[in-house]
Amino acid sequence: MPEAIRLVVWDLDETFWHGTLSEGGITAYLQAHHDTVIALAHRGIISSICSKNDEAPVLAVLRKREIADYFVFPSINWHPKGKRLAALIETFQLRAPTVMFIDDNPANRAEAAAMVPGLQVEDETFVARMLDDPRLQGKHDATLTRLGHYKLLEKRKSDEKQAGGDNTAFLRGCDIRIHIEYDIAAHLDRAIELINRTNQLNFTKRRLPENIADARSELTKQLSPFRASAGLVRVFDTYGDYGFVGFYLLHGDPPVLAHFCFSCRTIGMQVEKFVYDRLGHPRLKVAGEVLADLFAPREIDWIRIAATPARDAGVLPSVATQIRVHGGCEAHPVAHYLRAHSPSVKVTGTLPAGGVIVSTNAAPLLLSACDRHGPEFRREAEALAIPYDVLVSDFFTAVEPGTAFVFAGGSDGYSRIRYRHRQHGWDIQANPEGLQRFNVFEHTEAALQAKLDAAVKPGDHRDQAGRFVRHIRAAYELVQGESEADVERHAHTLLRRIPAGCKLVLILDSPRIRLRDNALHIWAPRSAYNRQVIRLLAPYPFATALCFDDCIESDAEIFEGGNHFDRKVYCRMAESILASLRVLSPK
Repeated sequence: MPEAIRLVVWDLDETFWHGTLSEGGITAYLQAHHDTVIALAHRGIISSICSKNDEAPVLAVLRKREIADYFVFPSINWHPKGKRLAALIETFQLRAPTVMFIDDNPANRAEAAAMVPGLQVEDETFVARMLDDPRLQGKHDATLTRLGHYKLLEKRKSDEKQAGGDNTAFLRGCDIRIHIEYDIAAHLDRAIELINRTNQLNFTKRRLPENIADARSELTKQLSPFRASAGLVRVFDTYGDYGFVGFYLLHGDPPVLAHFCFSCRTIGMQVEKFVYDRLGHPRLKVAGEVLADLFAPREIDWIRIAATPARDAGVLPSVATQIRVHGGCEAHPVAHYLRAHSPSVKVTGTLPAGGVIVSTNAAPLLLSACDRHGPEFRREAEALAIPYDVLVSDFFTAVEPGTAFVFAGGSDGYSRIRYRHRQHGWDIQANPEGLQRFNVFEHTEAALQAKLDAAVKPGDHRDQAGRFVRHIRAAYELVQGESEADVERHAHTLLRRIPAGCKLVLILDSPRIRLRDNALHIWAPRSAYNRQVIRLLAPYPFATALCFDDCIESDAEIFEGGNHFDRKVYCRMAESILASLRVLSPK
């Protein structure tokens, strides 16, 4: 089936009007064709021109008839039409099957079809039935929003061409700003449109159902996991407001881009690379051909982040030279909403290491990871069958003044199992995948092997898990729970580790936990731990503690498991962190 048309390219002589302008002039200006161009614009379908004529007299006629502004990127000269049509479609950044060319001359139509495979071609008699054709129904656009966006693009391209040479200087003079909208539900249909209609700058090309109700349901489902982070990208510059031109959706830990797509309205601005860089270069599997290289080492210094979604908004000021976030499941979701507020956001925390999951989201675990560098621990990491880099941390090292530290100790305040090296005192919290919260000292060797065989996949992961468990049994002892004195000692150590000129925010978990039976449980030790930490940090003007409980507006926002919430909760926590960083005094 022919695709829906997004662009109509008109011939003029004996097509849009009767007569030949350069040979005897126009014999009849066809008002019905004039009205058709306007009607198409109100359906969001753009019109352009590919005519063999002198440009000045043609534009004079169109301006006199008050129709010139309805044509975008008109191509009016005496060169062959095939190459001009190909260039025109590239300028619009559309696919040929979504473009229709109308010309009375069969030779021009044949040339166009040969030079631009997939182009839809019609003769002048088709115009009378255009508005009834199912390919040209478009989408209601009473305010001519789509035409307006293309006119902005036309003006930009014209100025860019006049600037000549490298366009970097031109882009720096455009005052390009972006705003990221996190409330996707309020603009769900625009996100769907970007996912399903973009091609040249759609990096994943994962489509939603064409039925709008099904598409809404599917995208809502994709947005629902607690590890999902998403944004709509709006762009402004000196030429105008381009609206929402991009959408992304991140899943998982570490994050992977499930959707990353941008409209051709801003092609050449490098908005897509700027956003990808700001997101911290999440994993992305590019599908098919795209017209931008996200991985090229190029600094995009002509785009800034707007303080509000208004076109006249100023630039969003940074709250820190760098933000370092360390935690567990909550680290990446919270960090996502901080990225607009600092030129660098670094996230570390719980990591899978083959068949073993290593957690460092507790104060003693982080402090131990920061202290156990060197050859001796390299040998220990090898004995544990875990990469050295996963077991150590540089959270407090090589720090610029003005850095903000955000630590989410989700395992603090719980009686979580961890292991301490009998000789060196190294603290480790790790378990084979599938055996979380598993105490390796509770089982005989035979029972332990049976557990591993049942829970861990065969091959390298099972071998790794076996090596890890046996070394833990041989060299470590069990540590479970912390006294109030331990909590105080770890808190004061964290405070001492913060370099001069920096700030610290501790994130406290909610004492409300949703269990597997969907019931909410209040964990009293967590409440006591939170009160103690808040009291300990109160005398320090460079530090504060914030609790997820203050960011939860309804029980429905609490998902199963600790730290697992609706996306809006992580966004509110990020907003609380930013508010605190603005008022805290550097150490």
